[in-house]
Amino acid sequence: MMAYPAALSVRNYGVGRPDASLRVLPNAALQLDLTWMHLVTDVIACMFGAWSAWKACSPRSMIAPPWIGGSAVRRYSAPVLKGAALCSLAYVAGCLPAIVQTLQSTGGSVPLGALLMGMAVPAAMFALGYALGAIMGSRWSMVPATLLPAILCWGSVVLLIPRVPKGDVFPRMWGSALSVVMPVMDTGIGAEPGLRINPSAVAMRWILVAVVLAASTGACILTAHRWRRSLSWIVAPLVVLLLVPTAAGGLVAMSSLAEWRRSVPFTPVCKSIDGVPLSVCAHPDDDAQLRRYMRYMQSVASWFPKDSVEGRSGLVLLLGNAFTPTTHGQAWNLTGQGLAELRQLGGKKIQVMTDTVTERTGRYSDLADVTEAIVKEFIHADCAATALKNVYKQRTLDGGASVSAFVLEQLPQRMRETAYESLGGGSAISGLGSARGPAADLLNDATNEDFHAYVRRNLSDIERCTVTPSDVIDGLGKNH
Repeated sequence: MMAYPAALSVRNYGVGRPDASLRVLPNAALQLDLTWMHLVTDVIACMFGAWSAWKACSPRSMIAPPWIGGSAVRRYSAPVLKGAALCSLAYVAGCLPAIVQTLQSTGGSVPLGALLMGMAVPAAMFALGYALGAIMGSRWSMVPATLLPAILCWGSVVLLIPRVPKGDVFPRMWGSALSVVMPVMDTGIGAEPGLRINPSAVAMRWILVAVVLAASTGACILTAHRWRRSLSWIVAPLVVLLLVPTAAGGLVAMSSLAEWRRSVPFTPVCKSIDGVPLSVCAHPDDDAQLRRYMRYMQSVASWFPKDSVEGRSGLVLLLGNAFTPTTHGQAWNLTGQGLAELRQLGGKKIQVMTDTVTERTGRYSDLADVTEAIVKEFIHADCAATALKNVYKQRTLDGGASVSAFVLEQLPQRMRETAYESLGGGSAISGLGSARGPAADLLNDATNEDFHAYVRRNLSDIERCTVTPSDVIDGLGKNH
């Protein structure tokens, strides 16, 4: 029960570090991932419940020692509650390494809602398994105790196919009430910073758990009549065990309860890059992504010599869907102070995809899209406009315009690769364009480091289209 969520916690090693792997979950993603970290635990909890009921009089049983006596209610409610609590705590213990390590590195808030939603399901599954074990009274109860939670979890994934708001706004509250009932929540909306599970959904889920615990206890009590000649001794407990929770869950599923609650308008945390009119803004909970993109942009800024882009309007990167407004009448999901700070930064605002691809962030869903916007904003090579349109048709570099176009076409991808290298990513060489010849081959074959140094030395000449193919050979040929 603890090994599965603990194993998934490994994904969060290094979260919040500026040089963390790109595969590491950011803090907000962890808050959603906790709702997936109980799946195998659910199956094991149900099996554990069936085993505990079957071994109720065995000294090996942790749940129902043989000295429990008294009324039928006491004899069955005590082990059901005890086992449910143990399974919930086992889930929490397995998630703890990921939570503690994430909070230490990011400064985000405790993902209490996601944790409570996750730990509710193992408790309910134990109760179901215990009742099945009490009804069947044999080791064969392990079979339905394995299949039932597996079917419920699989059904959750099928029914709750991600439904992401695709438009230009994100509602403040949204999501399916069915997510509250099923083991797996609708986590396909992405790791939006500032996203929280609706407290009403958490409360309703635990009310359903209480219904399951009561129904399971009732089903166990009804098994006292198992030796009647009619089938009522097995029909009655199964009806209580299966129909009562189903009816309660159906009532919740028919409601309009939303499981997600977005961040209220916030004041973003913004940082600027020295020497370049480039700023990065993030939700206060998204400190890990802010640090990561600051490293990216510092790498990008290194391509521009000092004062080379002075006077340009600049760019402001807004990280994630937290900035997306909740109504069409808003520009951003920001407080008055946040909007004032954004205006003070000036420049063009672009919203970068760090979580879910939407209408606003789809245009900048990759770092290469961001670097392309930076190149277009900071390098105004009007002399190469025609050549840029024909860069993939050019067979050879025959002048300054074609050389500038060839370099500028490669520049965004080169910037992306060097930015990833700055965070410990792999190095790749991405020669673009179809031109061939000594100058084109040198540009294509140059390492990112050599290409970076060459562009930095000749940026003003590239912008004016005064770099000739022979200049490229003279500048890069000595490195080969």
